[in-house]
Amino acid sequence: MAALGSPLSGRLAARVGTRAPVVAGLLIGAAGLLGWCAAGPHTPYGLLLPALLAAGFGTSLAMPSATVAAMEAAPEEVRGAASGAFNAPRQLGSAIGVALFGTLLAASGGFYAGMRLSVAVGAGCFLAGTVLAAVGPAGDRARAGRG
Repeated sequence: MAALGSPLSGRLAARVGTRAPVVAGLLIGAAGLLGWCAAGPHTPYGLLLPALLAAGFGTSLAMPSATVAAMEAAPEEVRGAASGAFNAPRQLGSAIGVALFGTLLAASGGFYAGMRLSVAVGAGCFLAGTVLAAVGPAGDRARAGRG
């Protein structure tokens, strides 16, 4: 899905700014994660496939534009430091997310209950990010012709 979402994110950001692909990607990703709540021991793969695709596509649509927005917000002379300041918490959040997923999985009385709780928490984080991206500072200097 990254092969589809990432280039589309760049094209959308150039056309309408970074906010739209971030908000849309986070909403699609949240919907995909919530779709994982349908998983059970006998759930057909075909029922889970749309949720898996939505989660992957949504993430790959949101992240490139979020990266551009962060880099565009930093003064040019400190963009290297800004890149580190953006990526270090992203990597830390990924590690904490995996640890939290595993903890919830182990503490919830069964694999499927833990997975449902974990993806619901993840979807909640995506939705919180959606709100922050939608109402946060504009900073859409990534549009074509606004360098």
